[in-house]
Amino acid sequence: MSPSWNSTKARVRSHVFRTWTAGAILAAYVYGWIYIPELLTWWKRTTTAIIEAGCDLLPYPWNDRIEATLGNLGLWVQITLAIIVFRFLIWLVMAAIRGVWSRRGRRTKTPGRWSR
Repeated sequence: MSPSWNSTKARVRSHVFRTWTAGAILAAYVYGWIYIPELLTWWKRTTTAIIEAGCDLLPYPWNDRIEATLGNLGLWVQITLAIIVFRFLIWLVMAAIRGVWSRRGRRTKTPGRWSR
């Protein structure tokens, strides 16, 4: 069964969005590394605190193991969390824009315009 054109377009849009957000975060990381290193320090401390707080909720042998593993993967975890937060913020903005557009579209339509 061959995929439809609409599903192919949706998949391509999804990959373009993923690539764009990852590229934007990496560009922001490089920009921060050059011009705003204190922002990167804040992000590192924040992500480390989140990881420690999350691991503290786990039972004894697992909390130390997971915290050590995530700590060793530090930079990648920080970049991944930044991408997730950025994608969530973009999603919120797009949902708000869609809501405004749909309300505006309902308000401007005149009754009977589309009927025969």
